[in-house]
Amino acid sequence: MLKWLGLLLIIWFLYVVREVFPPFIIGGIIAYLLFPLVKQISNSFSIKSHYSLAVIYFGLLTLFCVVFIVFGHSISEQFHALFHQRKELISNLLSQLSQTFQLQLDIDKTSDEVVTSFEESFGRPEEIMHIGSLVSKGFLATLVTVVSSIYFILDSQSVGKFFLRFIPENRQDSVVKLISQMNMMLSKYIRGQLLLILIMASIAYMFLHFVLHLKYALLISILSGFFEIIPVLGPILATSSATIVGIAQLGIPKAAWIILFYTLARWMEDYVVVPRVIGHAVELHPLAVIFAVLCGEVLAGGLGMLIAIPVAASVKLALDYFTTLESTETIDNKLTNSENLETN
Repeated sequence: MLKWLGLLLIIWFLYVVREVFPPFIIGGIIAYLLFPLVKQISNSFSIKSHYSLAVIYFGLLTLFCVVFIVFGHSISEQFHALFHQRKELISNLLSQLSQTFQLQLDIDKTSDEVVTSFEESFGRPEEIMHIGSLVSKGFLATLVTVVSSIYFILDSQSVGKFFLRFIPENRQDSVVKLISQMNMMLSKYIRGQLLLILIMASIAYMFLHFVLHLKYALLISILSGFFEIIPVLGPILATSSATIVGIAQLGIPKAAWIILFYTLARWMEDYVVVPRVIGHAVELHPLAVIFAVLCGEVLAGGLGMLIAIPVAASVKLALDYFTTLESTETIDNKLTNSENLETN
């Protein structure tokens, strides 16, 4: 009775402090992605893990600095311009819709109402950009993410042995095999998602910037790449955001090409890229995917939506594995009992 009460208290406590988990979860994901590379460098150059980890993080820091130097100014400039010209953008959008569909709208009044509603929902851009608490929280979260990823990598074996102690000895081999299968599934899924971000952001930028000459193309393309990894809702957000900006700048006829482009790009991902890169790593029914995403959003917000599918797939894999294992054990026991009866 006391054990169950203690377990309920632990679950309740974890639920109350759930907001502290995201940096550790992201750190675990980073560690999971980097661990094979750390191991490979350690074996290839016969150096300790912490040295190879230092080399990797130094390389990633250098890469981040290069990317920031090349793209940081453009992204910041487009972000500021987009927010400062928000009323003009909305006015242009409403004008295009009014002219196309013959709507009787007071453009200025409606634009003011939309901007006011947006600011009441998300805060004023000036507040968003200058709130020191958000900056400090973001810095602290980044620091915790980096530190936790380092400890997860360096103490991976100790962590694994620690949790394995709570598994009965007759089940430990089965758990190790199950974790190995999960590793294969999760590594393929995560690496596939990172590749999808890169592919979608790149082709969206080439189309929006070089073909349509759309303002804010770089910012919209980066957002489109990250939106694509959000199940169910992501593609809709990516297409909608690009289309709204396209209508405001280019008009409805040209903006229709944006919808067509995003639709074709999504089809290419679903039928060409995903089968080759991710394959059938995550075999879930579409309703199970929607349910998992909604549960993830309720429990952990945006991060919950991102990790909902791999978590649900891991649970399904565990249930399938242990169900099959128990069925096999039951059959073996029946055969053994039958043989014993025949012998007697």
